[in-house]
Parts: sequence; C-alpha cells; structure tokens
Amino acid sequence: YHKEHGLSQWSVPYLPLDPRDVSREYEADVIRINSQSGKGGIAFILEHHFGYDLPDALRREVGYLIKGISDRAHKELEPREILDAFRAEYVYVCNPISLQEVSWMREGAGTAADLTLKVGEEFYYLTAKGNGSLDAVSRALRMVSPELSFSFEDYSEHALEVDSDSQAAAYVKISDDKGKDYWGVGVHRDITLASVRALISAVNRMNRQWHGQ
Repeated sequence: YHKEHGLSQWSVPYLPLDPRDVSREYEADVIRINSQSGKGGIAFILEHHFGYDLPDALRREVGYLIKGISDRAHKELEPREILDAFRAEYVYVCNPISLQEVSWMREGAGTAADLTLKVGEEFYYLTAKGNGSLDAVSRALRMVSPELSFSFEDYSEHALEVDSDSQAAAYVKISDDKGKDYWGVGVHRDITLASVRALISAVNRMNRQWHGQ
C-alpha cells in the first residue's frame, strides 16, 4: 500500500514490513529463539522446518520448555536444537515402558490387542480388549501397573509433510487423578502405532514426574 500510493511517511504506531524491505529473510533472520521468545515463534520453527503442527495447549508447554533451555544456556537456539529438545521431552518417551510388538484383531464393535511390553528389564505378554486401539493399550498398561490412573483428554494427528518419509505424528494428552495433564507424541508410518507411541510417551512422562525424575 505504501509503495502503490507513493507515501513518504508512515502513520501507524507499529511498522509492518516485509523483511525483504530491509534485505533480510524471514526464515533465517527474523525468527530467533531465545528466553524471551513466544510460543508462536517456537511452534513456527517446529512446523516450518520439521512438520510438527502442535495442538495449541502443547505449544504453550513446548514454549516454556524451549525458553527455559535457552535461558539456562544463555544463548539463542538453532532449529535443530529446538527439535532435539522437543523430541527428547515428548516424542516416544520409552522409559520405563516400551512397546516391543503389537497386533490387532477386531472383536465385534471393539478391538483386541496382543502386545509385548518391556517395563524396566521385564517383559510382559498381554492381551487386552477395548473400544479402540488406544483403549486396548491403555487397559494393557494398567495390567502391568495397576496403580496407573489416567483419563484421555485430547487427541490429534496429521501427516508430517517436511522430510516425512510418509510418516504421521499423533498427539495424546492424558490427565492423572489429580487433574494434571501430560502430553505425549508419537511418530510412525502407521498412524495407529504413532498413536500408541504417543500414549506410552504420555504415560511415561506422567510416571517420571510422579517419581520426581
């Protein structure tokens, strides 16, 4: 508008501009991630560079995580450092519980899962039934650890379109019996397995915070 109308001055308190007007590039020069960054910039990096379209509530969590890392390191973080921190905290956290094998069978309106779980150094061979794959796996998890108490709060999924190798990402949020939320993220070519990995990641994160790890 300024160019088209030949204006010599700006009459706005904040100046909107295209970074190219000052010989800069949006991706490389404008989005800088440090302890003062907002969740929008951090979410932009994860989506634009790596394909993760985070649910809004998870964006806030990840924002606090990344800003905390930047603050402790006293430096700006590069996109790959942001991805590594995000993966380490949320993407298929498989300790102490990890999925070794699983197969599915439809049973009426529900699903049966035959699965092998490793918990610490022990292996468990289980069959569980539920109204879907996640419900069946959640029942199996409770067989292994009867003290586990959680409910599903949110779920979303999408294809990873950046360097994806045809993979999908799933996001699961659970809450414990005190109402505290825990997110988990799973990535796999099979969206069902991505969802199961996300659930296990959320449960492991819950277990880790219960035990102060």
